Amino acid sequence: MKRISSRALDVIQRMKWIAIIGMAAGAVLLVLAVGFEWRGFWGGAVQGAGVAFIALGAYFWGFGNGIGRGAPAAVWLPSQDRSE
Repeated sequence: MKRISSRALDVIQRMKWIAIIGMAAGAVLLVLAVGFEWRGFWGGAVQGAGVAFIALGAYFWGFGNGIGRGAPAAVWLPSQDRSE
């Protein structure tokens, strides 16, 4: 399994926190736009920005989790079991 340096782990953790904060900001934008019933072009733009922040935050949070794992660990596969 590959080892990840402490500096790389810090960058990954920072990226995950930024993604979580972005998702929270997107949720706040979306709730404000719906709660205050903003209409027209700018209301739709704020709603779209909120949904975009949530989607991008979820993507980068998952990306950070995946890249932080390094190499995949060995797993047991039933098709390769020789105990029959």
